[in-house]
Amino acid sequence: MVLSAIIQIGFFMGLLGSIHCVGMCGPLVMALPLMDKQGFQKFLAIALYHIGKMGSYALLGIIFGLLGSQFPMYLLQQNLSVVIGLIMLLYVLYVFVLKQKHIVNLNFLYQPIVSLLTIMFKQKSTAIFLLIGFLNGLLPCGMVYLALTSALATQHVLQGGLLMLFFGLGTAPALLLVSFGGQLISLSARRKFQSWLPVFIVTMGLILILRGMNLGIPYLSPQIGLGNQSISCHNS
Repeated sequence: MVLSAIIQIGFFMGLLGSIHCVGMCGPLVMALPLMDKQGFQKFLAIALYHIGKMGSYALLGIIFGLLGSQFPMYLLQQNLSVVIGLIMLLYVLYVFVLKQKHIVNLNFLYQPIVSLLTIMFKQKSTAIFLLIGFLNGLLPCGMVYLALTSALATQHVLQGGLLMLFFGLGTAPALLLVSFGGQLISLSARRKFQSWLPVFIVTMGLILILRGMNLGIPYLSPQIGLGNQSISCHNS
């Protein structure tokens, strides 16, 4: 895939997912320990946070690009699309239903990351923001799962990493607005963002599932074949 296309896909996916990022990562960004930081020091801390977060996204992209390179493209496009779509639906079911109603709680899976973040939030070093950002990028996120689908589809280590790097860059503008002017975003607006998150993720999950079901619906669920070849169990 052409590098310019990789950059555009990653960046605009992140940019369009900014509403999701404000809802999910916004509270953490607004809670960053910036009280004792002023001027350039505050700018540097926020920049390091975003660099760390983009670094973790790039690492995930490299891993998923490597995994994608191990599968035939037609199998990857069809089966993986269904799997990622189902993961996104299960993510919404868990976060917005089972967890809120205290039916199931899987916090223990990422509790070590949360515990490390809690410790780091108490540090006064500006450099610690790099690690805070890196760990934040490893927390569960439906939009990241969607972006990783594209990283898998590149079937290339460097392209997968580059796509996720620019995905992180695309999410940065909205989160920078929250960092420097979170008070400008009203509580009601943040709650409205949050209320639309499950709808957004479910919609994207259903689209991915339909796309992978090979129904022959143009654009939505195109027929994925093996070119002009046909497979037969009998010799003619």
